[in-house]
Amino acid sequence: MGKEFKKKYMHPTRRKLVDMVETGEYDKNTTIGYTKKEESRKIGDKWEDEHHKYEKKEGYILKTGKNHEATQEIRNYLQEKTSCKNSECKTIKKTDKDLKFIQRGGFCMECTIDKEHQIRTAGLWEEYQNYKVWTKMIVYGKTKLESYRQSIDELKEEYELIGSDGKVTETWKLPKSIDEVKAEIQELIDYGKNEIKELEVKRQEAFEILKEKNYEHYI
Repeated sequence: MGKEFKKKYMHPTRRKLVDMVETGEYDKNTTIGYTKKEESRKIGDKWEDEHHKYEKKEGYILKTGKNHEATQEIRNYLQEKTSCKNSECKTIKKTDKDLKFIQRGGFCMECTIDKEHQIRTAGLWEEYQNYKVWTKMIVYGKTKLESYRQSIDELKEEYELIGSDGKVTETWKLPKSIDEVKAEIQELIDYGKNEIKELEVKRQEAFEILKEKNYEHYI
């Protein structure tokens, strides 16, 4: 993203969740606060409200946004795959390297080498690379914007960090008013949305060139 939201305005737990989105690493020690009513729920219980889904874990409650178009695209992109997209793939036994290639680009190692050789020979390497890079940037950007939208929904003047024993371990207050912080986050969201739109236009242009040469099935 062109601008970076000041994480000091975010609740410490929210900062951890944003870091998880950016790195893809889940910290099992992260604790999310919950109300006394929610303390009565059992481990494994799931429920939802208008905007979020919840699941009771051991020592904390996991909160996630409900499905919508952006998060679904992200999930589809990040979903691990085990089958090569090439309908004529001749790799019978997939190795760990093949699975890594499939997860990154949808094709096993042998098919990836073959298709990229054909793309280079056709003189479409730049468009192919641009499409891949811009797709990753779009997905990454949408992931960050979703985390910022959730930050707006969860803003409060004061927060409590809850330990695994259910007791308050720390309190934290916003350094600015809620309206000021919301305005800063919304500015970042608006800026990011415009950047993503520009990337989507560029990606579509690259796709059209590949499609014109009948190489759209290679992406």
